Amino acid sequence: MSLEGEIFSQDRYYHPRPDPGGKVPIQVLNFRRVVAAWSPKLKNTLYFEKAPEEPEEEGLKRVREIVLLQVYDWLAGREGLIELTEPEFEQFTSVYEAFLQQSGEIRYSRHKKGRKTENLFELQEFPYLIREVKKGPFSDKL
Repeated sequence: MSLEGEIFSQDRYYHPRPDPGGKVPIQVLNFRRVVAAWSPKLKNTLYFEKAPEEPEEEGLKRVREIVLLQVYDWLAGREGLIELTEPEFEQFTSVYEAFLQQSGEIRYSRHKKGRKTENLFELQEFPYLIREVKKGPFSDKL
């Protein structure tokens, strides 16, 4: 799944949707700011590098600027896209910075807040220590 080009592909993307209360381990592949718009004709969200000049004439609704997060969903075994608002991206950024410093596993979940669903991320630290690999015969280690 490539995010290159001025207008993204109109294929239907996989969007990870954890069960209520469930958490999905993800690996971040890429993220970028884009403009998203709903196309009633295609019944799909389209992503653009720049906002369309006259979205109403093109039949687009709900034009908005988002951060599109490209991830690998470890439970589903495939790549997916997560749309983030600015507050959600700030929360993701703080978790991602901690991940880069400490290592571990990023977990993605969704929680209902009124009528809207909020994307949340948390860092799960590994319970074991990562040690340096040393060269030597295996029989010496036994």
